[in-house]
Amino acid sequence: MSKITLNVIAAAAGVGVATVDRVLNRRAPVRPATEQKVLEAASRLGYRIGHAPLLQEALPASSVTLRMGFILLAKSYSFYHSLTDALRQQTQLFHPAGSEPLFAWHDIHDVEAVVASLYALAEQVDAIGVVALDHPLIRHAIETVSRQGVRVYALFSNFSPCGHAGYIGLDNQKAGRTAGWVASHLLHQPGSVGVLVGDHRFICQETNEIGFRSYLREQDSTRRVLEPLKTNETIDGGYQATRQLLDDNPDLALIFAPCGGIEGVIHALRQQPQRKVALICHGPVQEGELALIDGTITVMIRNRIDEMVARLTQMVQQHHAAPGEHFTQITLPFDIITRENL
Repeated sequence: MSKITLNVIAAAAGVGVATVDRVLNRRAPVRPATEQKVLEAASRLGYRIGHAPLLQEALPASSVTLRMGFILLAKSYSFYHSLTDALRQQTQLFHPAGSEPLFAWHDIHDVEAVVASLYALAEQVDAIGVVALDHPLIRHAIETVSRQGVRVYALFSNFSPCGHAGYIGLDNQKAGRTAGWVASHLLHQPGSVGVLVGDHRFICQETNEIGFRSYLREQDSTRRVLEPLKTNETIDGGYQATRQLLDDNPDLALIFAPCGGIEGVIHALRQQPQRKVALICHGPVQEGELALIDGTITVMIRNRIDEMVARLTQMVQQHHAAPGEHFTQITLPFDIITRENL
């Protein structure tokens, strides 16, 4: 039997090495669902709690000096709280002693600030992970810093080709068509369908919308799918867009929201409990489980954040250890969550 190490269990659980260390060596608390995933993977591999602490396998010397920075959307959306925590916890392990990952958070439309952060981080780190719009100025900045030797990775939403080193996220067309499949099984009566996006330049959401519309066009061609409204990836934006959908469309039957600001969408729907409008959204979302339980969210397409961060750190380390001009795309699975499988 091969040696059981933190690395082996992390790969089996689809999480980062740091997360396994926190669970099995009692370093710090993690989310119950993540803890259970680690414990189940460890058990399958034959490790039993109470054994001697596990040690991480030695990392290549090149990874010891790896410095990472991240540009994310504003933390007003709970998704980015969870993402920030996971990135900080799992990438800290690969930084030199005394250093830590760097972060910048910006409003989705603050393109100039994103560009400034790209140039600033490029002076301090070896690799940058970015969640941002597919905007020409942002692509130009990515191309510039990439030529300087700093690898840039698109997180969750890809960019048009601009010299970046990789993309890690969902197959968004598949996610959109999955949402369309769910919608077709929920919609048994006539009624219109609303779509919410953070912004039209967000490729992940644009592709989700395309897949969603494509499936309904094939399977339910008479169904009216409304033009998308923007949430601007904020709670208030989600609330205002949902109120507009409810006010303008008395026959509204379902909302598809592969975007940020879901907390606002939930609030708007709860204000009109007499309206039975199904909601398919992306997650995780703060208090999303309660919204699933009370029926405000019908189905959640949930990203596996810990697995995404684990795969990202592996990809960055591999590129750092073997320099060269290559693009890597990692497509992640997603979970379909209802109140019955929480």
